[in-house]
Amino acid sequence: MKSREHRLTPEERRRNGFGTSTKFIFSPGESTVYPSSLPDFFPPIYRCTCKMESFDLPTLDGLHLVPGLCEGVCLGAKAPAGFPLWVHYPTQHN
Repeated sequence: MKSREHRLTPEERRRNGFGTSTKFIFSPGESTVYPSSLPDFFPPIYRCTCKMESFDLPTLDGLHLVPGLCEGVCLGAKAPAGFPLWVHYPTQHN
């Protein structure tokens, strides 16, 4: 992508950067119009029943990150239900 960045407009560069996180909260009493992020393709959402608030992601201030998986975690075929992997299905190959 770096080889194509020079083609972007300042607005496109700003759009592709990191911004503030947004939290959507269900609010049945407040009906608003949520503008489309792609107005040429998608219409705005009318009667939107949620409100948006800025959300600051938590930090690890004073804490330390322990890399890796916790002891006893189940992986592969022993993993709990969710998204199965091909290792869960019997296969035949030559």
